[in-house]
Amino acid sequence: MNSVLQVKDLSVAFGFDKNGKPRDGKTPLQVTDKVCFEIAAGEFFALVGESGCGKSVTAMSILRLLPQPSAKIVEGSVLYNADENAAPVDLAKLPLADLQKVRGSEISCIFQEPMQALNPVVTIRKQLMEVFKFCRRPKGEFLSVIREQLALAGFKDVERVLNSYPHELSGGMLQRVCIVMALLSKPKLIIADEPTTALDVTVQAQVLAVLKDMASRTGTAVLLITHNMGIVSQYADRVAVMYAGRIVETGCVRDVIDNPMHPYTQGLLAAIPENHSDMRSMKSIPGSVPHPRDFAKGCRFADRCEKCANASAEMREKCKSAQVPPKQKAPDSANHEASCFMEI
Repeated sequence: MNSVLQVKDLSVAFGFDKNGKPRDGKTPLQVTDKVCFEIAAGEFFALVGESGCGKSVTAMSILRLLPQPSAKIVEGSVLYNADENAAPVDLAKLPLADLQKVRGSEISCIFQEPMQALNPVVTIRKQLMEVFKFCRRPKGEFLSVIREQLALAGFKDVERVLNSYPHELSGGMLQRVCIVMALLSKPKLIIADEPTTALDVTVQAQVLAVLKDMASRTGTAVLLITHNMGIVSQYADRVAVMYAGRIVETGCVRDVIDNPMHPYTQGLLAAIPENHSDMRSMKSIPGSVPHPRDFAKGCRFADRCEKCANASAEMREKCKSAQVPPKQKAPDSANHEASCFMEI
């Protein structure tokens, strides 16, 4: 697999001062723990989990867009492979001046709120033209590319959109503008952080279809951050399930959806309304994601796990110990694995 991005043992903590030392002598709060995944060139990869699991922190740490100086990558690497003939670059250690050349040009972002991502007092035309600010080519060429991309994004009246201000367009239209903006520089990777959260369900499908179609046309890989397993099953190629700062299961979407290994993944899928003809059969996962200060050293899902509650006393003790759950591979797929003490 030709990887465009490899995240290895990434751990992020908050609570540092401007000198990189623990603030006020307090122990920094670690919110992600040895996160590992990789994204192939042109792949649509999803990172899924409940709110508070560390998905957005993981995504923003790739380009080091975390709040400074409080947040810090305390362990691990983010290997970006811009050229398959050259050695990958560790974005976690790259000098800021070099990292700024990667941001927006080689790795782009699409955020949750398009109204906040766009300047309210500047027309869409000017904001899209800013992408080409440092390119030495005739202005007319840029406009023709922009018009073509807007048409591919499903806009019928391209000139009206170009001359509009953000408040004159709907949420779905604005998010499609953000997708076009992210793709104009022909990046290797787009990080889409819950891009449909603020949109209606019908508009969500349109926006994700546009993102998938336009990314596949350009061969751009996509890292989709979401809490919606329904979206994952419909659009992603591979998925990593995250809980309480750790990756608990990874694999091809069909393997994870059809044969979920980790009890948390099974709980997420059991809570999807579309999977139940009788709503009374729908289950919820008891409790909520713990605060990072309450993260256990061992299995962090044990207190909410139905299988752990029904297991033997010996197994319950192991699940609630300080031992990190081992990785287990699926018998029928080498690329499908989960971290759990239970036999799966």
